Amino acid sequence: MISPKVYRKQIDDLKIEGMIVIAENSEEASNLLGILENLEKILVRIRVNVRMDIRAIRREYIEKIKNTEKSNKWIEKNKLKEKKYLVIERGLKLASYETIEDTIEDYLFQIKNAKVYLKSVIREGED
Repeated sequence: MISPKVYRKQIDDLKIEGMIVIAENSEEASNLLGILENLEKILVRIRVNVRMDIRAIRREYIEKIKNTEKSNKWIEKNKLKEKKYLVIERGLKLASYETIEDTIEDYLFQIKNAKVYLKSVIREGED
């Protein structure tokens, strides 16, 4: 698994935040469209990795909870406390990954909208 901080750095290095997409002509629009399509591919790859990590975390905690259930050394009260602790721990661990995933989804949505704009500029330039 990759740390959420590493994913955040990868996303920040793309310098999407604050990017302004304005094209004066179809040539600029084509260049920007290529840049956005490249950013989109990178974000999709990062999102796939984040989702794989989320699934791995869920599997890990399912195993931990199952192991707690199988344990004979604790009385039921302690087992319940341990399960509750594991569920809370899992939620906290997943939250940072889910925040990264939400950020990626937001950027992909913005890129999709910008691509529509750029394609319309390109079409207007062809007329």
